[in-house]
Amino acid sequence: MAPTQTTTYTITVTGSGTTTATAQATVTVTPVATPTVTISANPTSISAGQSSTLTVTATNSTNVVITDNVDSNSYPLAQSGGTQSVSPTATTIYTATATGPNNQTATAAVTVTISSGGGSLNSINHVIFMLQENRTFDTYFGMLNPYRHALGFNIGDDGKDYEVDGIDDKLSTITDTDDEGDAYPLFKFTTSCIDDETSAWLESYGDVNRYDFQPTRQILTDGFVHTAEGFAKSCAASGTCSGNFTDLTGRRSMGYYDQTYLNYYYYMASQFALSDRWFSPVSSKSIPNRIATFTGGTTQGLVRDPGNDDHLNQLNIGSIFQELEQAKVSWKVYYTVTDGSCLNDDECSISLGARYPATVFVYFTYSHQFLYGNPTGAPCTGTTQASSVVGDTTNSFCIDPNHVAPVSQFFSDMSKGTLPSFAFIEAGYGNNDEHPGSGQSILAGQSQVANILNTFMASSSWKDSVFFLSYDEGGGPYDHVPPVPGHSNDNSDAALGTIPDISQIAVNADSFFPCVPSGGTATPHCDLTQNDPGANAGDAAAVQGFAAQLGFRLPNMIVSPFTRRHYVSHTPMDHTAVIKLVESRFIGVSAHLTLRDAAQPDLLEFFDFDNLPWAAPPVPPSPVTSATLGYDPCHPANLGP
Repeated sequence: MAPTQTTTYTITVTGSGTTTATAQATVTVTPVATPTVTISANPTSISAGQSSTLTVTATNSTNVVITDNVDSNSYPLAQSGGTQSVSPTATTIYTATATGPNNQTATAAVTVTISSGGGSLNSINHVIFMLQENRTFDTYFGMLNPYRHALGFNIGDDGKDYEVDGIDDKLSTITDTDDEGDAYPLFKFTTSCIDDETSAWLESYGDVNRYDFQPTRQILTDGFVHTAEGFAKSCAASGTCSGNFTDLTGRRSMGYYDQTYLNYYYYMASQFALSDRWFSPVSSKSIPNRIATFTGGTTQGLVRDPGNDDHLNQLNIGSIFQELEQAKVSWKVYYTVTDGSCLNDDECSISLGARYPATVFVYFTYSHQFLYGNPTGAPCTGTTQASSVVGDTTNSFCIDPNHVAPVSQFFSDMSKGTLPSFAFIEAGYGNNDEHPGSGQSILAGQSQVANILNTFMASSSWKDSVFFLSYDEGGGPYDHVPPVPGHSNDNSDAALGTIPDISQIAVNADSFFPCVPSGGTATPHCDLTQNDPGANAGDAAAVQGFAAQLGFRLPNMIVSPFTRRHYVSHTPMDHTAVIKLVESRFIGVSAHLTLRDAAQPDLLEFFDFDNLPWAAPPVPPSPVTSATLGYDPCHPANLGP
């Protein structure tokens, strides 16, 4: 802009003779500022149906507008510019025009290119991962085939028949026995609540073969009833477990559900895609599996809960969150409940710790940068803020709400289009996580997930996101696929064709094997007892480490506009396959945390990025409730026929 100019004018008037008079006038001219404008697009290349965000910055303007050269759209912005989401159907030039106070204009342009086919993983801008609690594939999805066939959901868009490796053809042949020798066949649950079960380290190995933990063991899958029976009797005798146990035989481990209670899950899993070879990464219970998920497959030797069982401090293990932060990729953990099992602040007790977010993220030393207790009310450090920022009236902890936030923020982020690149949703522990026991009905969990998925499908975030739903570990119910390398297809129907053995993913994440600590007190790398698989030198876990046996198969579904219709994968994978996809998309195809996530499949078989099978999502049924059923199905004392 030219500088301000000041000019003095002198006026002289000459009268008769030589008489004169003068006067002066000063005129200051201030030039009008010339407007400036810039425009950028992120991303600049998208697939049809996807969106790009235009960012405009303007100065010295009174009016800013974006126009395009294809559809003649016009998007007015604030005087200083702003952002505008666009979804062009063809390659489009967007022009930003800034108009100044004297009608001077400035323009800038950017091109958003629509790729002609050849879609890729780059079409995904948000990966959402949610893990519920403790259900095997057979107990939830073992009866998918009859449902899929009845509704024609077994045929994909490619015309192929996609069958699930379930139990529908095995109902009359599978039995398991209790300690008294009573045989229990598979049966359909008539209750939405059952007594608790367990698939901890010892029990998971026992489920596969209750008498033999050697590398050359026979794989009998003969211990499910025995494990459930022993757990119930032990809890009933000691009184140390929550709830009253009504099934002391272990029969509940042989029960299964179908669409009667799981109508929403059956519809969504059949419309979208799933895998019948999705395992948990560790042959143990929830916390070790959630830790292994976040770390790309390692617990660095631990088989138990490092906190509640081992009484260890936080773990100094790298995680996907740390890896993403270092790569400057956005991430966020959304928690559903607090440590006091509260869904809302007004449900909590006056205990300060009751309002602390319930998330396994806190097991990592790294989490302290984003979440830590602050009972004294000292000033919060780094990027953290007093916990009133997430609705905690006690201000008893410090939290970075850009990385750890209540699940209510997930709904807000979806509606605003501000989801992070990677979002992890914690289960509603003790409320709606679908965990057996505690009088908790599976219908509550299904309703919670339905609310999340339905909102997701209706949001602006749908167009460029993928949602992975699974369960952290099997929990103790029967599953007919042994999670043992060399044996994973022992009980599978040959009509399904060739299914790869799980040995391709059952690799040790690192050099840490399960071990017995000297002195008997758990250390950050050893927490076996003398009775555990791996405690003896000849045990499979001592010889082969964590590669000797994975956790059992899990229910799952992949929900996205890119997901192939009615697709079923037989490719072995565990939770760390999702971590690998996140790494491949946002960091690089060679990125990995351990050898375990590096060994996982890339999951691209689930997607069709060119044809967008679900650009318009389906309309699922409402999940069943006690009201729609006309009765309360939660009666654990009456399991079924």
